[in-house]
Amino acid sequence: MRRRVMGMLMTSAALLAAIHVAPGQVDAAASTTASAGQKAVIQAAVKLRSGPSTTGDVVSFMKQGEAVTVLEKTNNYWYKVKTSDGVTGYTSSSDKYIKVGATSVAAAATPPVSRKTEASESAKTVSASVKNVSTKEASASVNSSAGQTKATIQTSVRLRAEASTSSEVLGYMNTGDVVTITDSSNAYWFKVTTADGTVGYVSSSPQYIRIGEGVVVQQAVASAAAPASDTTALPAVASPVSTVSLSSGDAAAAIEQVIDTGMTYLGTPYEYGSDRNSTATFDCSAFTRQIFRQAVGIQLPADSRSQGEWIKQNSQPNTDMTTLKRGDLLFFTNYNASSGAYTSLDNSSQTITHVAVYLGDNKLLHTFSVAAGGVKVTDFSKPWQDRFLFGGSVIQ
Repeated sequence: MRRRVMGMLMTSAALLAAIHVAPGQVDAAASTTASAGQKAVIQAAVKLRSGPSTTGDVVSFMKQGEAVTVLEKTNNYWYKVKTSDGVTGYTSSSDKYIKVGATSVAAAATPPVSRKTEASESAKTVSASVKNVSTKEASASVNSSAGQTKATIQTSVRLRAEASTSSEVLGYMNTGDVVTITDSSNAYWFKVTTADGTVGYVSSSPQYIRIGEGVVVQQAVASAAAPASDTTALPAVASPVSTVSLSSGDAAAAIEQVIDTGMTYLGTPYEYGSDRNSTATFDCSAFTRQIFRQAVGIQLPADSRSQGEWIKQNSQPNTDMTTLKRGDLLFFTNYNASSGAYTSLDNSSQTITHVAVYLGDNKLLHTFSVAAGGVKVTDFSKPWQDRFLFGGSVIQ
């Protein structure tokens, strides 16, 4: 009996020794190390937590392909990172979830075919029981929250019928609204249930939604400095060579981003001649300039007349109200109390005094007076139609 026990102990010791030295058995310790300030790319959807532990609060979900900055290698299993929108937290350092120094998502490696010995199978069994908690983080990165995670809307955002920007809009959710995430398997969309039981999809960007009930993070004001190198910057002076052309899918997504950004400013007070470096107040052209710059990095001229001239030189001015497109800039002349006064006007010689964003469905997103309440959505009604000069696409 003693001989059998001694034999079992020696076998166990040998297996543990094999586990200790076998490459790849320790999940995260062998992953690529990083120094502060290094760039990294998320390889698969994973949670961003408030602390270096799977018990830390979930700050948000990071998506595959998202670029982050590594602030520190906290330990063998966790990186402290900062996302592109400035959110700081901790994520698993496993190569399965983050690649330091990468510029894109790495292709999954095909594991080599090898013979499985009794010892390696036993080692795998023991290894599974002592696997680091970062592996648990990985397997629970998305599905653990389904049906139970509360989240809070950060800024006004559309609730859609399907996980697509072309899907039907069910309504708008406002800052502070609490929803329940029922499916987070899509890297870009959460399926949610609102407080009144409506089920739909919302962008998973932390700009619009954050994990936690009643959690609203103050959004940083967009800098007035030149956009980063990975955005499209246009000169403030109209130029016939400065065009913005994207594929149809990319263009549609960019336009939705511009409009969604505009909706976050609903109610922002009106101020004629407002500061172009502030989002505290807007006049009409400061508003359109801000949302294109903030959403997609496109820098339009500073006033409505210059923006109209930019459209004339860089896009295709459109005077047909029936063929205007969602996201178009629309330009208007002075208001006149008599509707009949507009019929004899030569629109080509009129001065532009107002600009708005066309939402489609005969709706405008704009700001035009203190009395009107600042940034708002209005009907493209008869008074506005009377003043209409032309429209045009910034993004084509």
